[in-house]
Amino acid sequence: MHGTNAANTRWTPDKPFGLTIGEVSMMFHVSVRMLRHWEDLGLLTPARDASGYRVYCPGDLNRLRRLLVYKELGVPATRIGRLLDAPAPVVIKELKAGRTNLEKKLRHLQQTLENINRLIDMAEKGTTMANAETLDPRQSEAKDRWGDTKQWMEFAERQTTMDGKTKMQKEQRMRDVEAKLADAKRRGVEPGSDEANAFAEEHRASLYYYEVSPSMQVCLGRLYVADQRFKKHYDDIEPGLAQWLHDIIDANAKTQGIDLDNVQWE
Repeated sequence: MHGTNAANTRWTPDKPFGLTIGEVSMMFHVSVRMLRHWEDLGLLTPARDASGYRVYCPGDLNRLRRLLVYKELGVPATRIGRLLDAPAPVVIKELKAGRTNLEKKLRHLQQTLENINRLIDMAEKGTTMANAETLDPRQSEAKDRWGDTKQWMEFAERQTTMDGKTKMQKEQRMRDVEAKLADAKRRGVEPGSDEANAFAEEHRASLYYYEVSPSMQVCLGRLYVADQRFKKHYDDIEPGLAQWLHDIIDANAKTQGIDLDNVQWE
């Protein structure tokens, strides 16, 4: 709220000639231009001294304080003019409506602040404060490995904004795709075939943590066979699936012009 400091002004009870527009501007942190605009609208009517300069007296300052309250509530200037001279019941009704709107905005800001804090936690630590006690070691390792990339920030944003139902649906989609891959491997689908390439694309689309380019998918495919945890995950679904998935990813990427000898995480 806008405050005043009478000790820094020219007005005192025994010196009642009032304040200049510049002093009022500084006191209430309102531009001179805005004070003049409100005067043009008839919201303020300061007197003039013998030299024609505006003089703001205590009554003008009280009116300005009320004006600023209504302005902060979002009341239009035309409506403010009526409220300044309206009976108490009308003003109270307007104030209550403004209070309700401010409470809604406050709740929205509080939720936004919570979302920002969760995003910062996820980006910095690989988890949110709410999940800190159940942090999967793989998340911490992923943070160490990918934490400086834009994909990590994208991952953090998706993890903190995606609702639980959507996340479960996407996790289920990944499992469904893995089951399709296992079936294709058992049926002997050859890497490089049109069917295998389609499966490679379906696998890439199922990786919902961040947008995965063909070259990034190649990097992941190599991780699936080099990292024993990834390899075990796929091979537990179907023996040899990690290597087969790696092979269909490479073959598909090659058809898209990816240089497999100089693949980049991009």
